[in-house]
Amino acid sequence: MTRLVDIGIRIELVSMYPHFHDISISLYERQGDGDSFEFQVHSYAGRAGVDQCLRHVTAAMITLGGMIPVVGDGTCVRFSCGKQHRKACKRIFLEACKIELGTELKSRPMFIFDKKTERNINVDGLGQGAYRINADGEEDGRARRITAIAGGFVKLAEMDYVEDSDQTVVFDCNNDHNSLIGLLLKRALNVRAAMREQDDSAGRGMLSAPSAQQQ
Repeated sequence: MTRLVDIGIRIELVSMYPHFHDISISLYERQGDGDSFEFQVHSYAGRAGVDQCLRHVTAAMITLGGMIPVVGDGTCVRFSCGKQHRKACKRIFLEACKIELGTELKSRPMFIFDKKTERNINVDGLGQGAYRINADGEEDGRARRITAIAGGFVKLAEMDYVEDSDQTVVFDCNNDHNSLIGLLLKRALNVRAAMREQDDSAGRGMLSAPSAQQQ
């Protein structure tokens, strides 16, 4: 008899996970205890070894995105603040699915070299979920580039601008998410490509039922 489990609503899909037989892996969202939100990594694929893949993706979400595991479930995570941050979580999931099995997991720093403008970009945490974007180099074009990167964070993680500043952004939960900022920084440099990738992922088919998955 098939056992039905309430795993929530699907919010993201990787229809062909490249590191294990092109299985489909999805991310589900559900209400947790109190006002918190939980995110379940799940696959209907029946191959031996799928559980290992799901645990790997979950571990990558914890390391890359600064998420925390939900007690009692090895493939379910949430943000430490308990808030939804759905768009950011979808990005964490997509990035986690790119990491090959067995790869050492490391959080990413809040600085990067911007090849487009040949500037060093760094993000300073100001506390209470606020972050200021900075860039070195000549003044000409510097403020414009910083503003564009700040806008990338706003689009990728649904952050807000701080006090009419177009160079400082903040999470609406007013909690720090340093690992998430480090993960998003590279994508914020080219937010159009990141959004296009996410749209393409969403359009690549639907998650198959167990009977339709290749065994």
